[in-house]
Amino acid sequence: MNAALKARCDLDLGFPFHNDGEPADRLERVAAFMRRANLGEEAYLTGDSVGRLESRIAELFGKPAAVWFPSGTMAQGVAARIHCAAAGDTRLGLHPTSHLALHEEDGHIHLHGLEPVMCGDWSRAMRPDDLPERAGCTFVELPQRHNGGAVPDWETLVAVKARAAELGQALHMDGARIWSLPSAWPGHDWPEICDGFASVYASFYKDLGASGGAILAGEDDFVAEARLWLARMGGRLVSAWPMVPDALRVLEERLDKMPAFVARAREIAAGVGAVKGLTITPQTPPVNMMHVRLDCDVATAEAARDAAAEATGVWLGNRFWHFECDPVPALEITVGERLLAADPARIIAAIRAMGAHLAKA
Repeated sequence: MNAALKARCDLDLGFPFHNDGEPADRLERVAAFMRRANLGEEAYLTGDSVGRLESRIAELFGKPAAVWFPSGTMAQGVAARIHCAAAGDTRLGLHPTSHLALHEEDGHIHLHGLEPVMCGDWSRAMRPDDLPERAGCTFVELPQRHNGGAVPDWETLVAVKARAAELGQALHMDGARIWSLPSAWPGHDWPEICDGFASVYASFYKDLGASGGAILAGEDDFVAEARLWLARMGGRLVSAWPMVPDALRVLEERLDKMPAFVARAREIAAGVGAVKGLTITPQTPPVNMMHVRLDCDVATAEAARDAAAEATGVWLGNRFWHFECDPVPALEITVGERLLAADPARIIAAIRAMGAHLAKA
């Protein structure tokens, strides 16, 4: 990454996506929120802030209970372990783009003794016929990050749930970026989306921009067992400050902004239109993210990004995703407060400038 060029740009679309400022600024924001919300001392996740957050998410997702975790990696490994143990089957269904398969150093294998069974196709969202015939649990990521935030259509999602029920197989939702899903399926709220999933995971720092933390929601017995594994794995922190109150803060400040973030993502994708050597995936973003895929190698893609930054003053992103199963590099763009406040024409121009650079290469 060209750090000097990035610093010269007056618009940076890289992570983080919101306007919380430097870490010290964030701490001041969280402290002010805690005073407003009358949140004080707590120990070992027994305080009022944890209780409020878990109750809020359980109600929001339409589940009986929820439990906070310090990380999504810990939370999802625990969910997989519980469901597979209950089924007496260590096989875990994972899409090839699953976070567990790509980014967690095989923790589900080494820590939890599970056997991954790959299901589905890298380039698309899950379908009913992708579910393995036999598995203790299958994970479904909604939205699917490494396809630019792709989701199945509503009828397909309903059919996936029905097929899992037919197989007697627990479904777990990797809902790291669950917060914009109602915009993907207008008329369907979070409880309806989460219905049919034995458990749901969500991240508080992805999309919402909290300082960290995750949540698992599900039935009472599932959450009670997850809370036990949280303690066994060292997640029962002496203090959840600042992560838990920060999660409450960003839910209050940003959850209602998600439809506007999604609308801006769609505006930008439509504005880019057809550009030789460059593709927006999905073509019409269902959520507040998209991938800009460049028909070249990574080095050429990075040169195109840098050329666009020089020409427009817009830094589009720090890195390109590039995996063995994916033929071209992809630049991820997520709409948050910073991008929403910017002139969309500048972002459209920067993306099109990458295509222009490729045409000259």
